[in-house]
Amino acid sequence: MALKGIDISKWQTGIDLSKVDCDFVIVKATEGIGYVDRKCDSFYQQAKRLGKKLGFYHFARPTKNNDPVREADFFYENCKGYFGKAIPILDWEAENKQNVAYAKAWLDRVYQRSGVKPVIYMSESVANAYNWSSVANADYGLWVAKYRDNNPDYNYNMANAGTRPRVKWWKFYCMWQWTSSGRLNGYNGNLDCNVFYGDGTTWDKYAGKSGTTQPVKPTQPVKKSNEEIANEVINGAWGNGEDRKKRLTDAGYNYTVVQAIVNKKMAAKNQSVYYVVKSGDTLSGIASKYGTTYQQLAKINGIANPNKIYPGQKIRVK
Repeated sequence: MALKGIDISKWQTGIDLSKVDCDFVIVKATEGIGYVDRKCDSFYQQAKRLGKKLGFYHFARPTKNNDPVREADFFYENCKGYFGKAIPILDWEAENKQNVAYAKAWLDRVYQRSGVKPVIYMSESVANAYNWSSVANADYGLWVAKYRDNNPDYNYNMANAGTRPRVKWWKFYCMWQWTSSGRLNGYNGNLDCNVFYGDGTTWDKYAGKSGTTQPVKPTQPVKKSNEEIANEVINGAWGNGEDRKKRLTDAGYNYTVVQAIVNKKMAAKNQSVYYVVKSGDTLSGIASKYGTTYQQLAKINGIANPNKIYPGQKIRVK
């Protein structure tokens, strides 16, 4: 099972989480040693009231003027009420990305003070560019970002997400941010969209709710059936021609099998279906059974007067 959700900050001011489809919400809390996101608590409390799973993050500023312990303490002091209820996260994407020791010191300090092991967020490229073995071996979970492109993706349709990230030091990652151009019904703007590889119980373990702070290997997302993918292909979600073949293959599906199902469905869809009129039938009643209108049935069957049909008459309904 997998959960779908968003991460937000003051830049999403005005978002009404009750109108946006999401299983979890991750809010920006702090940055450096002096910044608290002004929308953090209002977003957090709104999501909490709605029963969403929660996370909160600190944007690291590992410059020569900062110190990892001071940053960790600043995060902890401003977010005391969230620990044990939501997943704490270190957002590692600012300057000095190669300073693994700084990130490890921050994670250790937060764990020391809260008893909860934070998750670290970074791009796939950063995860593979530096030696993160000290962080991975200490069981700090990974939230990884990898985008195929900047084109809009609608309502968590991951057909255009591309191949899943591959990381060097972690055996698995708990979450993938696959677009920063997500569009969801209920909000007029781009959103970061994410998939969490686990259920609500797994999320709670990362948040420290169960009394354990050891990351548990998440369940992998349930792969859709070939039948489901074929329906998505028919609805236009996987492109055409070689592009379709590449997308399906990259996503781990057998293109030949899926395409065969598509062809069969399209052939059945184009096949005519007939109904034999019985005593008491009306054209409008027949139309209702087959999800169409009596006007459409009259048109495709050349019936001049829709009120005049007779038992035994063969009427095309599809």
